[in-house]
Amino acid sequence: MNKISPMMEQYKMIKAQHPDKLLMFQVGDFYELFYEDAELAAKEMDIALTTRDGGSDNPIPLAGVPIHAVETYLNKLLRKGYKVVICDQVESAAQAKGLVRREITRIMTPGTITDQEMLEESRNNYLAVVINRHNRYFGLAAIDISTGDFQITEHNGEGAWEVISDRLRRLQPSEILCSSPDLEQLCRDQVKVNNSGLIETLSHIPDPAEAKKLIAAQWGEKTWQELNLERYPLAAASAAAGLTYLQLLQQLPGEGKHFHQLELYFSYKNMAIDSITSRNLELTQSIREGSRQGSLLGLIDRCMTGMGRRLLRRRVEQPLLEQAEIEKRLDALSELLQQPLRRRDLRKKLQDVFDLERFCSRLSYQRVNARDLVALKKTLLQLKPVKTILDDFEPVLIREINNSLPAFEDLITLLDRALVEEPPLSLKDGGLFKEGYNEEVDRLKTISDEGSTMLLDFEKNERSRTGIKSLRVGYNRNFGYFIEVTRSNLELVPPGYHRKQTLVNAERYTTEELNSMEEEIVGARDKLAALEYTLFEELRSKIGTYTGNLLSAAFELARIDCLQCLAETAETNNYCRPYFSDKGRMAVKQARHPVVEQLAFERFVPNDITVYKEQHYLLVITGPNMAGKSTYIRSAALIAIMAQMGSFVPADQAEMPLFDRVFARVGASDDLSRGQSTFMVEMQETAEILRESTPDSLIILDEIGRGTSTYDGMSIARSVLEYISRKIKAKTLFSTHYHELTNLEGELPGIRNYTMAVKEKGKQVIFLRQVIPGRADKSYGINVARLAGVPLDVLVRAEAILTELELAASTAAEHQLTLLPMVTEPVTGCGAEIEIVEQLRELDLNRITPLEAIQKLYELQKALLDIEQPDGGEG
Repeated sequence: MNKISPMMEQYKMIKAQHPDKLLMFQVGDFYELFYEDAELAAKEMDIALTTRDGGSDNPIPLAGVPIHAVETYLNKLLRKGYKVVICDQVESAAQAKGLVRREITRIMTPGTITDQEMLEESRNNYLAVVINRHNRYFGLAAIDISTGDFQITEHNGEGAWEVISDRLRRLQPSEILCSSPDLEQLCRDQVKVNNSGLIETLSHIPDPAEAKKLIAAQWGEKTWQELNLERYPLAAASAAAGLTYLQLLQQLPGEGKHFHQLELYFSYKNMAIDSITSRNLELTQSIREGSRQGSLLGLIDRCMTGMGRRLLRRRVEQPLLEQAEIEKRLDALSELLQQPLRRRDLRKKLQDVFDLERFCSRLSYQRVNARDLVALKKTLLQLKPVKTILDDFEPVLIREINNSLPAFEDLITLLDRALVEEPPLSLKDGGLFKEGYNEEVDRLKTISDEGSTMLLDFEKNERSRTGIKSLRVGYNRNFGYFIEVTRSNLELVPPGYHRKQTLVNAERYTTEELNSMEEEIVGARDKLAALEYTLFEELRSKIGTYTGNLLSAAFELARIDCLQCLAETAETNNYCRPYFSDKGRMAVKQARHPVVEQLAFERFVPNDITVYKEQHYLLVITGPNMAGKSTYIRSAALIAIMAQMGSFVPADQAEMPLFDRVFARVGASDDLSRGQSTFMVEMQETAEILRESTPDSLIILDEIGRGTSTYDGMSIARSVLEYISRKIKAKTLFSTHYHELTNLEGELPGIRNYTMAVKEKGKQVIFLRQVIPGRADKSYGINVARLAGVPLDVLVRAEAILTELELAASTAAEHQLTLLPMVTEPVTGCGAEIEIVEQLRELDLNRITPLEAIQKLYELQKALLDIEQPDGGEG
């Protein structure tokens, strides 16, 4: 049996403390993983798997990565849902007596990342904690330790889980902690976490007394009373469970206030937009690519800072309900638009602002280096010019931001006096501080920089004093500095020389003065590096006292960044300011879809949108596929959302009501993971809309009932229309291919028909993209199929079937249509047309003269005319 080495004993002892995590164990310049960790890491990180003690009977599996490249590999593991423990050497191998001392310095999980390189700048990285009691009471905490964002909420009763699960889908957390295995399974079934699948059960849930103590320790005792958390025990429990988890991971700083003020969030405080609507409207990511590009957020985002981008995302997802607050934002946008030169200056200043919010997080965890502090100084230097620019703006909101933005003059002075402009990346190699910051640092620098000169002067003085012309001062790694004297001059060696080493032709000596100089010169760099590191830690701690003010500055900079971003977008895309009235009417002139108009290959055709409160509040829109129905109804929803987030909108003029919710059921797809068909998903989404909407909601419904048989689908679509018309009376845009539903205009209150204008040219159809009052009399499906390149045989057969179906419908309106027989041959009488098309397809224009081409074209045209107008035949 092989005896295990002391280092492997050390590894096993540390690994036993964290059996559920991958342990990255520093060995010199590498992080190494052993046993099962090595096998797993080699597979997941795509690195070589080797062994330690390869010559023994039981070699240990080993995988390693260089320390300088570890962040890349860490990112891979965390994105795949693994937890990782970093165990560093905390003393140098040269100074260690026996085994090098190692300690855990970081414990990382997907939801607790703070490293800038591993995070997406424009979105939060949430750790979610879900608490459940009796299957009807739910508490949720959403924590982003990289920004200090900490939100809690609580819901109970029927539908509580639906609210919580929808919130989770919107947050897209990287990690979810659950209060029970059953809740963990529920989350796995119904919530898709961001990047990874890390969902697990909590080991401990604090009781109410413990929760109150933890929250008071983090935010102060007043927070409990101010948020009235006695009424929301599960929200408080989720917050406390999150804090406990962070403590276990060593991710809760012991000093200073890392998190923003605790936020008790309820969706009714903002316009409600569920995750389905957000997906269907492509608010933050496109359906096809799943990326920002092609989404509303991707289009309007012209922010210059990471804080601004994250705040903009939140505003897109949570539009306002208070008109006064919306108007404050719109007033600010109006003036920013009127002063484009000052806005350009503001953008330039914001461009040099780094991510203060995430800097504060790393500062709390003492993970900032000297370069970060220099970047902080450069950011703070932009504040005064930003404030100067904002001084010239009158709107209340801009003045609020300006007055709340600190100047940090004392902090700028401190940083400027302390650090060199381009410090090294490592904190332990010295070279961090400017001359004059610390006398001892200056002295050690002098010794370190001038050591060679001191030794040359010493050598010159010793030659003069002893009369030994060949005397020299040298250095040996094993023996240090020495004075070398050849054997022919040994009688001139003075009494103060102490023999250090004997050579064949010389003797080497040292003196007390040389020993003193050696101690100074050799130790100066080490002492300098150690002293600078100590001074840097003191400086970092001093800057940590500014964390609260720095977070406030980050928030104000994010607010002004959002405003200038929306102003820039409004100017670039020619948006107008929306006007809110109490008439309850949505009247938009020349409305445009903000994303489609930018991505369209052809000129975008704007349309008016007019939806009243008590009359014509339910628009039934018919027309062929590809004519623009979906684009039209989505543009209404996007304009409503943009208006209430305080943005200008893509239109010439917009009169708006305040909507409490926006619903959009546009298209559907199978949910195979839950065994649900397209139609089931469609009906669930429709049910949710009918259950939750109010007269103040905006509903967008596209092709309800198309996932089942024609008569079932039409019945459901009509019933939904009747329910909205008579019971909900919400403003609704309802697109459909069931032309029979247009008969409801005049029969049901609030309904008005609109259709997409088209122009027919023979068997071709031209989509005009114009919405006009009235109804479509046909679907033009075969025309669309022709545009899509469907084979001519199929088109001809489809036209024949359509004619037969229309005839059957007109002669027996109440008779259920039966399926027509399948055919394998072209329809009788169409063979000649198909033959002509085949001749055209086979014609090689590269091998035919112009005259021959004209002759062939004449023959084909004549043959076609003979078919269409035969002599004496049927017309």
